Amino acid sequence: MNLRTLRNVSLGLLIVLVLAMVGVAVAIGANYRDRIYPGVTVAGVDLGGLTRGSARAELAHALGTPEDRSLAVSAGEQEWQLSWSTVGQAHDIDAAVDAAFQVHRDRPWWMGVIPVMASETVDVSTPRILADPASVRTYVEWLAEQVAESPQDATLTLSGGEIIATPARDGRLLDADVATARVLEALSVDADSVVLELTPVSPEIPSAEPAMSELQGLLAQPFTLVVYDPLTGDMEQGGYRADFVAQPGEVAKWLHVVERDAQYHAAFHVNAIRAWLQTVAPQVGDERALDIDATAARIAQELRATGAHQVQAILHHPPRAYIVQPGDTFFDIAYAHGFPQWQLEKANPDVEPGLIDVGQELAIPSIDVLFPHPLVDGKRIEIDLPTQTLRAYEGTFESEAQVFEFRISSGISTTPTLAGQFQVLFKEEMAFAQRWRLDMPYFMGFYEEGEDFYNGIHELPITSYGVRLSRGVLGWPASYGCIILDIEDAEALYNWAPVGTLVQVHGVAPGTPFGQQTLLDIAPPTPDSAAPDS
Repeated sequence: MNLRTLRNVSLGLLIVLVLAMVGVAVAIGANYRDRIYPGVTVAGVDLGGLTRGSARAELAHALGTPEDRSLAVSAGEQEWQLSWSTVGQAHDIDAAVDAAFQVHRDRPWWMGVIPVMASETVDVSTPRILADPASVRTYVEWLAEQVAESPQDATLTLSGGEIIATPARDGRLLDADVATARVLEALSVDADSVVLELTPVSPEIPSAEPAMSELQGLLAQPFTLVVYDPLTGDMEQGGYRADFVAQPGEVAKWLHVVERDAQYHAAFHVNAIRAWLQTVAPQVGDERALDIDATAARIAQELRATGAHQVQAILHHPPRAYIVQPGDTFFDIAYAHGFPQWQLEKANPDVEPGLIDVGQELAIPSIDVLFPHPLVDGKRIEIDLPTQTLRAYEGTFESEAQVFEFRISSGISTTPTLAGQFQVLFKEEMAFAQRWRLDMPYFMGFYEEGEDFYNGIHELPITSYGVRLSRGVLGWPASYGCIILDIEDAEALYNWAPVGTLVQVHGVAPGTPFGQQTLLDIAPPTPDSAAPDS
């Protein structure tokens, strides 16, 4: 075969080969005209060579139905499975298959041999029909009801004398807005699970305090009511004193718990305190009366303010009756009972003082009329008329200490100092006695002898011409009824004793020695004197 013939044969074979290849390519392209090209996957599922119908079936089988897919939702200690079908979420299989079919469709169909012959793998994402927000919201609201816990306030009660307290507990809630957004986000990215945070809710009353500590303190020991009366009873023993004890079980009846400004506080049943005091009142004796209402108020006030386990009772002294004896005078009766005569006259307005009969009943006023001020605790002035001595004491009766002891001059027999129980009514650093035109330094009035006429304790009086009187008679009765002290002694006592200090005057003064000048001798009343200031 010559060269020309060989060339022609070769050319013919080449043409046949090209035609064959074109035919194969055309055949392959025609074969994938309605099929997905090889190497195309959706969610890892190989759909190459499948028709759209077959691909739909394969993909639906591989991905499952909405009922088969779920999102694990946890909140607190609980977990739920949220089915896609509940909220309308699903894989869009038609869109996925369409997307898979369109891979490599950007060239003519007859060139389909190229992707078929190539080894390239293309994975197509799986489109989803996203959840309906309203359905998700409805589901989340249901969840919120399942996990919600109301906060529990602390509680505090008293029962049978026992304090019963329960601690507070935080509540919790699910914020529906936040939770809905979280679930929608998780569904959008095909997450397997989502954790929903719960919001703590604080109780309105987080603690049983301060009432818990208050009650514990109040019930830690018995309560003592001190009935102390320095005005009656055994004067040598400091008067009358008795202690009445309420055990914690009784005190618990006085208490209850109130809530104010999101806190518990201990409060008091004043009527319950009164009821207990009514059992005490008959035991304090006939010479004194327990003021139940005032004492109950004081107990409640002290318990509330300080938690004190001891409170002093408030007492009154009832008026008494006296039967006139042979030889009695109105002045003697008043003097014997520790009252100036005008007080006895005031208590018996229908009685003529100069016309009293043996056997006649007179009213002796309550000693309370001599005590307009509360008694000062822990201070007492004692005046002993027989020895003409004044002593001052400080402290309680059990541990009382003497502070001062001074020589005095009390009232002479025609104007005696009244013996009895009194108190410092007022103080004037320089009082003036108009009747005698005398200055009385450091004056402390302790009883009213007559209308606006007070007897008191003061320093040696000073005449209008500047002369001190009575120094030479200290130690003997010399005054018109006052208690005279030496220079410096009166000032010291004046500075020590506040208004309200108890003044106890005992006994009967001795007579003034014959020839001894008294204040009456030295400074007789002036004829033109006005009403006396002292």
